[in-house]
Amino acid sequence: MKRFLIPATLTFLLLLVWFARTAAQVASAQSNELLQPPPRNGGPIPVSVAIHVTNLTDIDEVSERFNLMFYLLAQWRDPRLSFTPREPSERFHVFLPDQVWRPRLEFINGVNARASDDVSLRVNPDGNVLYMERASVQLSTRFRLRRFPFDRQALQIIIRPFMGQAHLVTFNADQKHTWMNPEQGYSSLAEWDLLGIRTRDAQEAVSRFGPIPEARFEILVKRKYHYYLWKIFLPLMLMVILSWTVYWIDPRDLSSQVQISITTILTVIAFAFSISLSLPKVPYLTYIDAFFLCCLVFVFFTAIEMTTVHVSSRTRRRDAGLRLRRLCRVVVPIAFVAVNALIAFRYFW
Repeated sequence: MKRFLIPATLTFLLLLVWFARTAAQVASAQSNELLQPPPRNGGPIPVSVAIHVTNLTDIDEVSERFNLMFYLLAQWRDPRLSFTPREPSERFHVFLPDQVWRPRLEFINGVNARASDDVSLRVNPDGNVLYMERASVQLSTRFRLRRFPFDRQALQIIIRPFMGQAHLVTFNADQKHTWMNPEQGYSSLAEWDLLGIRTRDAQEAVSRFGPIPEARFEILVKRKYHYYLWKIFLPLMLMVILSWTVYWIDPRDLSSQVQISITTILTVIAFAFSISLSLPKVPYLTYIDAFFLCCLVFVFFTAIEMTTVHVSSRTRRRDAGLRLRRLCRVVVPIAFVAVNALIAFRYFW
């Protein structure tokens, strides 16, 4: 009896090993099959992309960058993953990201690779897949600063598929599930007000392989300009008005006129150096640059007027010099207002 028991045991163990290896091979084949793209029916796989913004920090118009913390959501349908719930509480199945196929999403305008903290992949009974990823990234964007400091910006988030999957998918920026709370106050955004977020789809032909699908999101922000009103615009206007006091000083008192005029000019120049760190360094004139240059020109004009009146009095044309001074008392303030109105019209209309 013992002579037959040992071979039977060995045969049974060999059968167990064979069944285990077969089951592993079947599971591996199924797993490899799920890592392949789902059936496309002759067309690309529609992928819906959305973003939940959780924090927005360090908006820097000088380096044209900002930091973003967010949830990245993507939805598509994979009929191979559909199932029949066995009980009412079984509403979805959960997979690891490396168990099934998923679109590879890239932030094209990312300064560096995004840092992912957590990833989840959930499948509904009808085969609809929801991919969720919590991440943070630093992005670059183009700032339009002509109206600075009364400007509004659209901080761009551009998402495209991995180049090898560009022919497999088509993107749809999902406005319904894209969300951020513009009323949520971020301590790091003392200079900006959040207005909201909007979406836009596009097909960008960026390679010789054809168009690449793209989901574009734009976070709308508005600059808080009150700091610039009280710290820059008002002091500059007061300096210009101070320079106009020359028009009410006796033309014979040259010393006082020179002192006021030169001191005001030097003060404006020193003020320009002191605020230079608060202004964006761009190759075009912003609104605040145009206003500053206007103030500097009108302050410099007082020195020209003072010199003209003084020369006229010394060349026996004192009456002409006095008429010029009386005219400047009225014309110069009106001209200052008119020129600034034209500048504002040029930048805002």
